[in-house]
Amino acid sequence: MAALLAYLFYFVAASASPMQRRWLAKKESAVSNTGQIHLAFLVSLIMAVLGFLLVFLQPLTFSGNPVTIALLAISTALFGGGYFIPNYIAQKHVEAGITTLVMNIYTPVAIVLSSLLLNEGLTPLQVGGTLLLLVGMFVVSKKHHLGNFRFDRYFLLMLLSGTMLGVSLVTERALQHEAGFTAGTLISWWSQCIFLGLAVLATKAKNEYKFADIATTGILRYFQSLSWVILLFFVGNLSVISAVTTFKVVVIFAAAALLLNEREDLWRKIIGSIIALAGLLLMK
Repeated sequence: MAALLAYLFYFVAASASPMQRRWLAKKESAVSNTGQIHLAFLVSLIMAVLGFLLVFLQPLTFSGNPVTIALLAISTALFGGGYFIPNYIAQKHVEAGITTLVMNIYTPVAIVLSSLLLNEGLTPLQVGGTLLLLVGMFVVSKKHHLGNFRFDRYFLLMLLSGTMLGVSLVTERALQHEAGFTAGTLISWWSQCIFLGLAVLATKAKNEYKFADIATTGILRYFQSLSWVILLFFVGNLSVISAVTTFKVVVIFAAAALLLNEREDLWRKIIGSIIALAGLLLMK
C-alpha cells in the first residue's frame, strides 16, 4: 500500500511542477535570463530548507568517507545546479510535454555512466531503447528544427539540462549510499543551492518574480523531488521505479493540451511520445 501511495504521489507532484513552471514561463513575458537564474536559486533554497523534513522519513545520521562525500557533493553541485539553469532559461520557449520527453535523456545517460563506472555493459535492448527515445524526441521537436538534424538553442538547452540531470541523479544516489539516505539527499540539495547562489552572485542576477510565484514554484518543485525520494525509500528498485514513472510523459502531454492549450501538431506529439515511451521501457 505504501508503494502504491508513493507512485500516486509521484504522478501528481511530478506532473504539477513542470506544468506550473511552464505556465509561469508563459505568463511572464519580459523576464530576463538572469531572472531565471535567480528564480532557480530561490526554488532550490526552498527545496533545501524543506528537505530537513526528511528526518521524519528516516533519522539524520552521517557515515562514509569524508573525501568521497566531498567529491560527490561537488559533482552534484555542478551537475544538479547546472541542470536548473538551462532548464529555466529554455522553459518559456519549449512546451511542457516536449520538455518532459526531452528531459528523459537522463535515462540513457545514467545507463552509460553505470556501464562506465560499474562495468555494467549495455544490452542490445537498452541500445535499441535509446535509439527509439532519440527518434521520439526528433518527431515531437518539429517546431525547434533548423535543418534536418539541427535544432534551435532552446531545444539544445533542454537536452543539456536532461543530460546534467542524468549525471546528478547518479551522484545523488551515490551520496545516499555513502553518507546515509537522509544525509546524502540533504547534501545533494544544499550543494545545488550553494552552486546556484554563487551563479546569482557571478551574474548579479536580480529577482523579477512575485513572492507568491516563487513560493508556489519552490514548493511544487520540492514535492516533485520529495516524491522521487519517497519512491526510492519505499520501492528501492530503480529499474522498476523508472519503468513505471516513464508514463508521466503521456500524462503531461495530455495535461498540457487540456490545461495550457498546447495542441499544435498534437498527433505528431502523441506518436512521438509513444515511440519515446517504448524506448524508455526497453532501457529498464
